[in-house]
Amino acid sequence: MEQLGYVRRIVDNIAEVEVRRITGCGGGCSSCGGGCSAPNIVVQLENRIGAKTGDFVEIRAKSKNIIKYALIAYMIPFTMLILGIVLGVNLFQSMDIDYYETLGFLMGIVFLTVSFIIVKLIDRSIKKKNENAMEMVKVLE
Repeated sequence: MEQLGYVRRIVDNIAEVEVRRITGCGGGCSSCGGGCSAPNIVVQLENRIGAKTGDFVEIRAKSKNIIKYALIAYMIPFTMLILGIVLGVNLFQSMDIDYYETLGFLMGIVFLTVSFIIVKLIDRSIKKKNENAMEMVKVLE
């Protein structure tokens, strides 16, 4: 997937690039008339192509990395929530506690909180490895 980006500034071979987010409907606002606004996002990318401040660049998304990051961001918390609820309900029911569903749900929330810590640690690891989901491909004229 290719996108257009605008280089806002460059610091130590890292380009701060403003990219227009693509909406869930594909961004064709004139076709649907929904009037949704997709705010621009700013990403930091390694400047391997010699782009300068003010340049428009083509950005290519690495599908493999995007899928991997989406699975990490969504599936780890979801799995931990469900696991916490199931374990909590079974544990508190076996302890013969009357309000075992409520306590099981609360245990699910605790597991969910732990999953956010896990995702944060994975995010730091990815950042250290310098694995980007996007890369600048070429400077546009």
